[in-house]
Amino acid sequence: MNRKLKAARVEIGLTQRQLAELIKMPFSTYQKKEQGYTQFTIKEASEIAIVLNKKPSEIFFN
Repeated sequence: MNRKLKAARVEIGLTQRQLAELIKMPFSTYQKKEQGYTQFTIKEASEIAIVLNKKPSEIFFN
């Protein structure tokens, strides 16, 4: 599970479904990726960072 991603998403009041819609990704795909079953692509990580107003490194790297 990507705890930084979840925390950033919750911080601005978005559900997984809402964030998935904003980045035009099926909800089930987003859910699996946030839970760590599969990885986000660089493009997806960049899009998420833009929506969450963070740098990708703040969300996806230690």
